[in-house]
Amino acid sequence: MHPDPNYVESLPVKLFEYMAAGLPVIASNFPLWKEIVEGNECGLTVDPLNPKEIAETIEYLVKHPEERKRMGENGKRAVKEKYNWEQEAKKLLAVYERLLAKDR
Repeated sequence: MHPDPNYVESLPVKLFEYMAAGLPVIASNFPLWKEIVEGNECGLTVDPLNPKEIAETIEYLVKHPEERKRMGENGKRAVKEKYNWEQEAKKLLAVYERLLAKDR
């Protein structure tokens, strides 16, 4: 994705779907996406406006099957443990509880 304001701050659902499928990901190097991808070691990030960097990153993953496998497993684990509706529901309920406590 190019650095359009609508994308830079959004959470890309497809990214999490690929991670859940155990696929290593190549994502744009937007700060939030970079934090997710590199923080979980589930893929690599690139400058989306640099075709050479994108091609080199694809080539790297093609040539390193063990690294692809490791990244894919890391992504799958991250979705199972962190990036799922059950975890997000806990966060949302905690926000509601804090807001309700302020009203009392």
